[in-house]
Amino acid sequence: MSAAAATGKKLRIAALGCGRMGQHHVNNIRYRTPRAQLVAIADPGPLAAQWVKENMPDVPPDVGGASPFTPFTPLTSAPRLHDPLGFLQVALSYIVRVVWANAANPVRPSFYSNPEEVFDLPDVDAVVISTTTNTHAPLTIKAIEKGKHVLLEKPISIDVADSKPVVEVANANPAVKVMIGFVRRYDTALNQLYDHITSNAAGKPFILKSTTCDAFGGIFMDCGIHDIDMTRWLLNVNSTTAHSGLHDLTQSSAPVTQPAKQVKRVIATGSIVAHPELKEQDDCDNALGIVEFANGATCTLHLSRTGMNGYESTVEVYGLEQKLTVETPDRSRVKVADGHGRRFESTPKYIERFGEAFVNEMNAFAECCLDDKPVKTTPDDALQAAIIAKALTHSFRTGLPVEFDEQGEPRI
Repeated sequence: MSAAAATGKKLRIAALGCGRMGQHHVNNIRYRTPRAQLVAIADPGPLAAQWVKENMPDVPPDVGGASPFTPFTPLTSAPRLHDPLGFLQVALSYIVRVVWANAANPVRPSFYSNPEEVFDLPDVDAVVISTTTNTHAPLTIKAIEKGKHVLLEKPISIDVADSKPVVEVANANPAVKVMIGFVRRYDTALNQLYDHITSNAAGKPFILKSTTCDAFGGIFMDCGIHDIDMTRWLLNVNSTTAHSGLHDLTQSSAPVTQPAKQVKRVIATGSIVAHPELKEQDDCDNALGIVEFANGATCTLHLSRTGMNGYESTVEVYGLEQKLTVETPDRSRVKVADGHGRRFESTPKYIERFGEAFVNEMNAFAECCLDDKPVKTTPDDALQAAIIAKALTHSFRTGLPVEFDEQGEPRI
């Protein structure tokens, strides 16, 4: 047992960014990570301030400047004031949220409209960065320089050149944990798949197929970056050979163990079938990619913004002895039978597929920081995934394959 675990010490976290992803992180830190404590939320956007006001009524207004909202909604101005039952429902809901929040986190978090103010707070050990992508790199570098551990949402940057300084600063400060939010590595089903592959029961894996149907971000750099990182992890591209059962394997990706050249060649194509506006962005709504790795394994990617059955993430691994598959689970175990046939409800959103993995990720981050353990998803992992995504994007736009040199850089 570590000293931190023995003393019950908690990791004091500030959440930077409170948008779609940041809201999930805030709730996971506060209510689902026993070894963490939410001490601050920072976001300059008025929608974030409104969300905090509505969902965390015990959080005071912006303590660093002009307040975008009042700290509490007075019960006297609650809706349906003249409806006794409605008023009672509002009051009880308010009380339950405050009591629950205080029980989970005795220290009341503070709200800041300027994320920069958080770095100088003495009671912050770590930051979770879920801000807009263009701010990821500078905020991460500043956090590292201030000695704050970092959990950073992917990607580091849409520009590979901006990602490299983050890797350099992180490697120069090994006492500071910098973990990238590649959440699939914390998914129970995918870890079971990883364990099965490394057991060698399936034989040497030679092809991985990954399909993701989601609606957000650039098709390769944002939507596909999870698939790329997951593939690198499952196919052990940090080694000169694919999994063979002949050597010890871990989930850690320390840069010192990685060969310079991990990829031989990529090729990509894409089409626009439902969103013609993407043509102006030189993007597409359906893309296919092939990545040939230096260790002999190959992956194929199907990335789509036109999933007709909600969110989908399916992985198939072909080994010499077995084929392994992880599918998107049904939303419900209730089978519906009617005039259209018999069916299960599909998973509508990514958070319903990977909600548990996000909780696992946050708990792993707290454990790494408090117990001084290595992180599973390093900045170098993010850089390598981004380099592959950049090469795939170039191939899609030019219609040509992209070769990689012996230093691991794409010939673009």
